Amino acid sequence: MENILKSWLFQQCGMLQGSVYAELLSGPLDEGPYSQPLFWPAGRRDGAKLAGVAQAALRSKKAVIKTRNNTAEENGTPLDAMACPLLLDGKLLGVVAIEMTNRSQPMQQAAVQMVQAGARWLESMILLHGATSREQLVNLVDLVAVGLENEKFEVAATEVANELSERFSCQRVSLGFIHRNQIRIEAISHSPGIDRKSNLSRSICNAMNESVDQQTTLVYPDRDESGVWVTRGHAQLSKEEQGAAICTVPFIKNGAVIGALLLERNGEEPFSAETVNQCEQIGLLIGPVLENRKREERPLPGKILDDLQGWSGKLFGPRHKTLKGFVVLSAALLTWLSLANGTSRISSVSSLEAAARRVIVASQQGHIAEAHVRAGDLVNAGDLLATLDDRELQLELRKWQSQRGQLLKEYRKALSGADRAEVAILNAKRAQIEAQLMLVKQQLERTSLVAPFSGFVIKGDLSQSLGSPVERGEVLFEIAPTDDYRVILEIEDRDIGLISPGQKGQMKLSGLPNQTIGLVVNRITPIATSGGGRNYFRVEAEMDSHSDLMRPGMEGVAKIEVGREKLIWIWSRRLVEWLRLFIWNRLP
Repeated sequence: MENILKSWLFQQCGMLQGSVYAELLSGPLDEGPYSQPLFWPAGRRDGAKLAGVAQAALRSKKAVIKTRNNTAEENGTPLDAMACPLLLDGKLLGVVAIEMTNRSQPMQQAAVQMVQAGARWLESMILLHGATSREQLVNLVDLVAVGLENEKFEVAATEVANELSERFSCQRVSLGFIHRNQIRIEAISHSPGIDRKSNLSRSICNAMNESVDQQTTLVYPDRDESGVWVTRGHAQLSKEEQGAAICTVPFIKNGAVIGALLLERNGEEPFSAETVNQCEQIGLLIGPVLENRKREERPLPGKILDDLQGWSGKLFGPRHKTLKGFVVLSAALLTWLSLANGTSRISSVSSLEAAARRVIVASQQGHIAEAHVRAGDLVNAGDLLATLDDRELQLELRKWQSQRGQLLKEYRKALSGADRAEVAILNAKRAQIEAQLMLVKQQLERTSLVAPFSGFVIKGDLSQSLGSPVERGEVLFEIAPTDDYRVILEIEDRDIGLISPGQKGQMKLSGLPNQTIGLVVNRITPIATSGGGRNYFRVEAEMDSHSDLMRPGMEGVAKIEVGREKLIWIWSRRLVEWLRLFIWNRLP
């Protein structure tokens, strides 16, 4: 076991770029103590720097990263520490701790994932090959490392084939994977290129197909004559290669055959049972590893096609009842949506406005004396709203009344003296004073501001402005009736083409969520308004009923019926319109 762990540690640190120092601690499963150390590189024996992160990983049974745990002795470069537990069948076998160059968080996570994947491979090899010799396990570790060293699948597959050819003294080793239900040769040992149309390639594919179709390892010539396996392709390949001995092992992943490994030897050195067993173990591990590398390098169309084939296989093949039921229900729902009709509605933000507003303004300059109402109050026709200061007007009224009394005395005196000219002049002055008195009285009447009709005060609060001056024409109050409203809809510009006068709809106000109010569109304002990051048109509608609880300014949601359409079109209309605009915008 020590040689296996040591070989795995050296291979893992060799693949992890930026590794500086590593330590692997092992011990009895789930018991400990984990005090059997292995070091990388072999010359170093200082585990104190990694002790803390290693113990943290042992306690939590999870990967642990400590940024800037140490610095390099040569140049003071910051180093990170990472520890990952090693599990065997769910039991703790030990921990591996690696000191590496400082890197970003995504790169740290990538390093952790790489070590965790290596730990799973180590666990798989130990579980699958518990009865295998230590030397064989080391070989398996080395082969897995060879399959992961190179970034490109073709190079990795060729290196694995070359390694197998040397380890088992083979004339040729071929690797093939299933491609569109047919075996396709991906690598041949010591061959830079593959001519898949040659007779040799066809013979190798025929031999691999026999092993894949029968899902078993085939050896030719087979000393065990009790088997009933078909080996015609193997016999033909052996004849073409002057009686070569052949061993073909299928690659199996998740219970399905994904490819095959074919080894050819000199006929004088047939494959022994022990060698065949080793080849089967290698196939169980290296096949899925290489197949994953091959899948990662597929072009995007190939990935899409393979995914479609995989889904179609699940859909039309055996098992996967849940998927089949989901697809059937989805198809039935889609069919129903394509055939059934529904009422198409346009939703929009809505608000209440008073149908009429009356503005109460200051009829003259003055000061505010009293304020009897403010915004939010209900008033009846004739109710006093506010009063302006009338002291100056009262003084002016007394002045004109005094002048009228004096003029009246002069008029009587002239009348008794029969002075007609003086009487005419005094009559004219008397008329002038009467006009001034009438004007002052009217101004006095206007100092009392009253409600012109019953309604709701929607603007105006003079309670905090008593004594403040006001200018003539200044707006003091706004009053709206409580029984006459209109609804304002904010229809987005993409939906305005579907709206026309006379259409009906419903509305619910935020303050009255339990009451549905009928609407009829009566006017569309042909001017767009921008607000809230969108463009909309103002559309006016009338309500068929109202409530005493309604107030101007209340908001809600309105839905206008624009016609009958297929349900699938109602639900997908906006998506289709967005796609049309997107495609048109991207086209040259």
